[in-house]
Formats: sequence, C-alpha cells, structure tokens
Amino acid sequence: MERENRMNTEVSIARCNSYDPNEVKTALLSALEPIGGLDWVTSGMKIAIKVNMMTRIKPERAATTHPQVVFALCELLKERGASVVVGDSPGGPFSSAYLSAVYGGTGMRQVLEAGATLNDDFSTIDVDYPEAVAAKAFPITNYLASADAIIDLCKMKTHGLMAFTGACKNLFGAIPGLSKSEFHYRYNTHEAFANMLVDVCEWCKPRLSLADAIMTMEGNGPSGGTPRFMGAILASFNPHALDLAGAHLMNMTPDDVPTLAAAVKRELVPARVQDLKVFGDLESFVISDFQLTPKHDVTLWGSKNETVSKILSGMFASRPRVAREHCTGCAECKKVCPASAITIHDKRAEIDKKKCIRCFCCQEFCPQGIITVQRPPIARLLNKR
Repeated sequence: MERENRMNTEVSIARCNSYDPNEVKTALLSALEPIGGLDWVTSGMKIAIKVNMMTRIKPERAATTHPQVVFALCELLKERGASVVVGDSPGGPFSSAYLSAVYGGTGMRQVLEAGATLNDDFSTIDVDYPEAVAAKAFPITNYLASADAIIDLCKMKTHGLMAFTGACKNLFGAIPGLSKSEFHYRYNTHEAFANMLVDVCEWCKPRLSLADAIMTMEGNGPSGGTPRFMGAILASFNPHALDLAGAHLMNMTPDDVPTLAAAVKRELVPARVQDLKVFGDLESFVISDFQLTPKHDVTLWGSKNETVSKILSGMFASRPRVAREHCTGCAECKKVCPASAITIHDKRAEIDKKKCIRCFCCQEFCPQGIITVQRPPIARLLNKR
C-alpha cells in the first residue's frame, strides 16, 4: 500500500446540484482536475474505496456516502484499468451476513454495475504504529491493508461526539466491527479519541480523499439529523485539509472539531482555512445557519484546580437523551454501548448516567433517530453552541 508523508494544502471544490449520474461524474472530474486528477492510477493497481456505510440506512437520509458518487468514481478508476473494491466496517459485526444487509440497505450494490466489487474479505491484521500519539497498535481490516492505495470517500455531516464527520473520522471504519466499541471505552476523552482517529488516518494514509457534500446532514448527526443541501464535491490529497475546508462550510474551526485540533497540533494541516490552497469558490458554499450538534465541554473560568475542573465539567457536560415516548425498545443502542450503560425496561431504553462514558454510540446508531445530545442550560450560557 502506498503511504506518503507530506503536507499538502490543496483542496478542490466543485458544484453538483443533484445525484443525477451525468452531473455527478462531471462534478467529480471538475473537483479532481485542479489537483492532478487520477493520473497516479495505473493499470492493474488494486484500489480500496473506503466509503461511509455506517448502518442499513437509505441514501436519501444523507447519513451514508451516496452510491451514485461511488459509482462515478468506480467508473473513472476502471477506465484506467484499476481493480476496485468498495467497503466499510460499520458499527456491527464485521461479517458477510451483516455487511450483505448493509450493502443492500445503503444502495451500494449499484457499484457492481461499474465493474467494482464489494468487499467480501472479512479478515483483519494487527498493526504496530510506534510513532502514533495514542493508538500505537490496533487491528485493521485486511481489504484496506492489502490495497495498493486507499481512496477515502466520506459523507460530510455533523457528529455527536466529534462534532464533524469527514475524511479523518471516516477511516475509523478501518477498525473492524465490534472492536470500535472497545476503542470508545479505551480512548474515553474527546482528546484521546480524536488522537486515536488521527493515528488511524495517518497509518492508512489515503492516497486521495473525497467528500460527498451534495446532501449533507445537520443537527442530530451522524444518523438522526436532517438532510441539508450543500451541492458540493470536495477533493484533496490531504484528508485533514479536506476536513478543514469542509468544517468551514458548516461554520466550524479546528477549535470546534477535536480531530482537526489534533491534526493542527501535529502540523498535518494549517490552523486557518485561509492558509489552504483552494480551487473553486469555497465561500459560495458556506451555510451560515447550518445546525450543529451541541458543544460537549465547557470552559470553566477561575478554576485552576484540575480535580475541581473535572467535577464541574462532568456536571455541565452534554449527555445522550432518549425521547422515551418515541422509543421502540429495539435495543440497538444497548448492543453498541461499550460501557453497558443501557438497559431496556417496558420496551424503553434507559441510560445509567453513572456508567455512561459519553461516547454517543447510542445516539449514532439509533435507527429511529430519537437519541439526541442534550446540553444543560447552564452549559449553554458558559459556551455558545
């Protein structure tokens, strides 16, 4: 697998007003051309496209990478003679039965018509990454590890834990299946979790990063939010540069997005969007009233005592809230909770606040979208958003 280490600040953005096949392919080419296109792709190259297929959810919900964008990319790669596999490891068992249902539910079987294959290799390998900040060893899905190059094709949307889902967060799907729950428990602060995500992203070193931002998701992301039209496809050879530009379109900065803050600290991306080399009119895509998830932490003035600060932060911290009147008792939230903090009583989910580690896995994978991020009123006064 090709892995390069370089700072690249180029980001390209192209307008795409719909998922019409011809319009998508034209927009994808327009986004790729300014940064060199696909000239690096050679005949016989094995390319793995890592998409976002977080769960069995229709593409119209704007929670997953739209299959039409994946289809267009597969066509372009096949035209260059590449061998293409499309895959993900969503938040369930990394198995043939589970992924088969996800492929069908997300409409991803469409890529077969472009000559690509859907991943059917469910083996994993353990890798060492001594230069990592947080995750110095972890399991990786073999279809990604064995590829000559990875293309990171994310869905741009809000996220309950990390505020923003883009190229870096998308590669958490390189961690196989249920192992992700263990990672939530092991890296149980925002900073630690963000550093782990950047570590995984840097190990994978995607050769190209793309974002489906034609329809994004605002509000209660990454699965229960509201689709919001943005009309864009983004491209970059630097996943963190793509995320910096994408977050800007939602009115966020690295201070709002833990993965970007971690990437800036490591000098993987500039701290300001103004320092990117952008091809296209980025500002014309900014949505000024884009609805974000509530900010998790609060800044507590006047407390230099770390213990006191932690206690107060815990009191004012955001937590998942179940809209019990709409809960169906399906228990999907219970299945994904790494802290075993959720029980089902009278066909309603209940969260034990003492056990909850605020990973927001329940909010992410609730099929009804009725678990939200709740922020105490006093916290909203201390820090806006």
